[in-house]
Amino acid sequence: MATPTLQIYSAIGYDAQSDTGLSAAAFGAQLAQAEASGERRVSVRINSGGGNWQEGQSMYDLLKASALKVDTYCVGLVASAATLPFMAGNKRLIAAHGKLMIHNCASQVAGGVVELQNGITQQQAINDSMAQLYASATGQTVEKCAKLMAATTYLDAPQAVALGFATGIMPDTQATQAPPADMPAASLHSYYAALLPDVQAAASDVATAKRWLEEAIALHEKHMAGTAPTTGKDGEKSQMEMMDQMKKALTALKGKSTTGGTAASKPMHMKALLLPIFAAAGMLTLTAATPDAEVATAVQAAFTERDKFKKDVETAEANAKQAQATADAATAELATATAKLKEVEEKATADAAAEATAKVTALVDGAVAAGKITASQKDNYTILATANLVSTAAVLDAIPARRSLTGELDKVEAGTMPLTAGGAMAEIQARLAGK
Repeated sequence: MATPTLQIYSAIGYDAQSDTGLSAAAFGAQLAQAEASGERRVSVRINSGGGNWQEGQSMYDLLKASALKVDTYCVGLVASAATLPFMAGNKRLIAAHGKLMIHNCASQVAGGVVELQNGITQQQAINDSMAQLYASATGQTVEKCAKLMAATTYLDAPQAVALGFATGIMPDTQATQAPPADMPAASLHSYYAALLPDVQAAASDVATAKRWLEEAIALHEKHMAGTAPTTGKDGEKSQMEMMDQMKKALTALKGKSTTGGTAASKPMHMKALLLPIFAAAGMLTLTAATPDAEVATAVQAAFTERDKFKKDVETAEANAKQAQATADAATAELATATAKLKEVEEKATADAAAEATAKVTALVDGAVAAGKITASQKDNYTILATANLVSTAAVLDAIPARRSLTGELDKVEAGTMPLTAGGAMAEIQARLAGK
């Protein structure tokens, strides 16, 4: 199914007295039919000297609110209020002979000073609103747009593209020229039908290039709408994707005749399409007046620079990947070394604890064996020695060794002590006293 096409070939706003003009309501009804067609895009072709600002603003709002992708075309003169629906296009193309005209609004006010002042205030509010709308669509400042309006500025196709009011120039061929504004509606079908054979004859050999161009233009529109990244690594990747699509299109169209076929295969048409896209990518400063040879040289230089940049990015990413691998290996080695050091430290701590325990046990057991402390005192001295081995050893060294009564009695039995009771007791007491 063909893309629906809406036409604004009359004044903006319906005039009941003259029965002329297109109202926003009638335009909205046509747009609703296009939306119900199941297509994803709609083309709006405009050749109008303007009219009612309010009606034009309503048409702009209708197009902006539509779920369809909107492409607008200036196919003659798009002036005053007619620029409002034109600026609603995601893609805004102007015929090579086309003109845009923007100016401050005008109205008739009758009454006293208060009414005149109110009229001025209202007109200034409308002017401010239009300047903001133009600035939003073009990327120009509000102040610059206001100056252009105040000067009643006419823009030809190259100027419109350079200032951002249009995103490209239409091919200057019969297939894309608008029919006369006064052509009856009944004749429009036959007018366009007569152009189909030439279009169909060339369609097959440019279909692939056209698809690539549309993809590139879609990327460009994302940039214009602010939905694609423009800075950082993601922005660089998006710019490279745009350039890759452009390069494919140029390759597909290389060697096309500059005189035969449709405008889609002509270098001038390609230049008109590519210039605003390259400009949006910030890569070229060319205009439609630049000679083809200079355009070709600049485009080749841009591709060469882009390919070099892409290679540099790939090299940098590879180096970063290698550096990350090296860092990961170093981290793993550090973790292994840390684990081994911890194991050595734990073993050293355990060995030191075992050695200290052995010294405490030897000291306390020796004191018990020497009779310096009793077996019941062993646990207490073990605790003291564990807390301070040196001090506990000094205390135990100062305690004299004690002799047991059982040991002395054993000596009596061995005949080494007097056998009389009184003598034996005295001897035992004397020996226990260390005499």
